[in-house]
Amino acid sequence: MFVLLMSVLLTLFGCSKLDESVETEIYTGKALHIGIIGEVPRIREDNIKFTKIDFNILQDIDNLSNFDAIFIATEYLKEAGKPQYTSVYNGSHTPFLFIGTGSYVPFAYEDIDFDDSLDSELSYAVLYDKDSEHYWEYGLYNDELNEKNIRSTYSEIFRTVEEISNN
Repeated sequence: MFVLLMSVLLTLFGCSKLDESVETEIYTGKALHIGIIGEVPRIREDNIKFTKIDFNILQDIDNLSNFDAIFIATEYLKEAGKPQYTSVYNGSHTPFLFIGTGSYVPFAYEDIDFDDSLDSELSYAVLYDKDSEHYWEYGLYNDELNEKNIRSTYSEIFRTVEEISNN
C-alpha cells in the first residue's frame, strides 16, 4: 500500500511543471501616447499609440510633454546611459521606461557608468519618474522570456504610466 501511495505521489508531483506564462488583465485605461527609441513592442492593447523617436528628441525637454512616457529599448541602453542625458531624465515631467535592465541608477546619476552599474537579473524593465521620485521594476512571470509574459508585463507598465499621469 505504501509503495502504491508513493508511486501516485511521485507521479503527481514529479511530473508537474510550473506554468511558463500567465495571462494577466489587459490594460483598459485611458489612451496613452508613448515615445519609443527602438522597435515598437507587440502588445495586446488597442488604446496605446507608439511614436518612434530618436535621441535628438530628448534634447528638447518641452517636446517630451507630448508623451505619457518614453520607452527606451535594450539595444539603446548604453547610449541612454551617457551623462549628457541624465539632465533629461531628471528634468523631464515624463517618465522613462528602460527595457532590458532593472536599474534606473546609471540613467539618473551622471557619475555612474551603465556598464558598471548593478543590475537585477530578475527584472525585465524599470520605469523611472523623477517627479514622483519613484521607480518601478517589472519582472516576467517565473522569469520566463516569452511573448505572453512580455505582453502581460506591458499591461502592468501601462497601468503604472496612467497612474503617474493622473497625479
